[in-house]
Amino acid sequence: MKGSAGGAGNLVGGFLEGPLGTWTADPRGGITKGGNFYVTDVAPTFRGSAFSSWDVGSYDLALKRWLPVRRSQVRGDGLAYAYAEPFKANASDELENSTRVHVVSVADGSDRVIYSGPPRSVVDYESDGIYVTAAHYYAGEGYGNGLWRLDPATGAATEIANGVPFEVLDRGIGWTDNGTIMTNSLIRFDLVSGRQQQWGLNADIGWAAFVGLDGRGNPLVDLHVFNATASATLFVYSAPQSRRPIASVAFEQLGVTDRHGTWLAGADGIYLLDANDNLVKVSDETGGTVAGGCS
Repeated sequence: MKGSAGGAGNLVGGFLEGPLGTWTADPRGGITKGGNFYVTDVAPTFRGSAFSSWDVGSYDLALKRWLPVRRSQVRGDGLAYAYAEPFKANASDELENSTRVHVVSVADGSDRVIYSGPPRSVVDYESDGIYVTAAHYYAGEGYGNGLWRLDPATGAATEIANGVPFEVLDRGIGWTDNGTIMTNSLIRFDLVSGRQQQWGLNADIGWAAFVGLDGRGNPLVDLHVFNATASATLFVYSAPQSRRPIASVAFEQLGVTDRHGTWLAGADGIYLLDANDNLVKVSDETGGTVAGGCS
C-alpha cells in the first residue's frame, strides 16, 4: 500500500510495509506545491491542481509513478489523468474565474487542454469520460453544483447533474453529503436514469461524516455522538435506512478502494476494510492520506 504525508503544502509519498505497517519515504515520491499546482519533484515532472483542501497526491501502480492528483482523477488503467487549471479570463479580473481542464498521458508526459470555460474541478476520470463539477477557487473549495461529463478526446461536455456537489462517483452512481460539515443525509444519484434518492444518516444525536464506499459500493459513514465515550462509530449502509456498525474508529477523509478492500486513514493509523466489511488496523502511522495500492 502507498501513503502520502506532508507539511507546509508539500507531499511526500512512501510505502507501508511489513507486519507492523512501517512507513518509509520514497525518494521518488516528493510533490511540491507552487501556487495553484502540485508538481512532482522527479523528472519527467507532472502537474496537478492544488487549489482545494481535497487535492492530494496518488500512486500510479501501472507505471509506478507518483502523480500530483487524487486517485479518482486517474483513469482506471493508470495511463492518463485529468486536472483543472484556474485562470483569469481577462488580465484586469480580480479573481480567477475560468478553468482549463487538462488530460495528461502518464507514459510520455504529454499534456492536452480539452476544456476552457467557466470554473470547473475534476471529480473523477471514468471509462466513459471525465466528470467535472462547478468550482469556487476563491473560497478554497474544489466542488460545487452541477455535474458534466467531458469527452477526453474532444472536450465535448454533456450535462448530467441536478445541482448538488458530488464527492464520489462509482459504478454509475454519484454520492454526496451536499458539502455540509455536520451532515445528516447522503444523496445517491443514478447517472444513467437520473433518479435521486436521499439516504438518512440518523445523525440527530450528533453529526455524521461521509468517508467513502466499501468494496461493494455501499456508503461508509462515521457517526460522532455528542458526549459519547467513543470518538465515533463507523457504519456501512446497505439501504437508505439500513446500516450496520463496524467499529468505533474516527475517519476524516475519503477512503481508497482496490482489490484488497477499502483503505482508510484515521487519527491513530491506517486501516483496511475487507470485502466482508471487517476492519483491520494495518499501521500506526498517522498524518497522511492513503494514495493507492501497490499489489
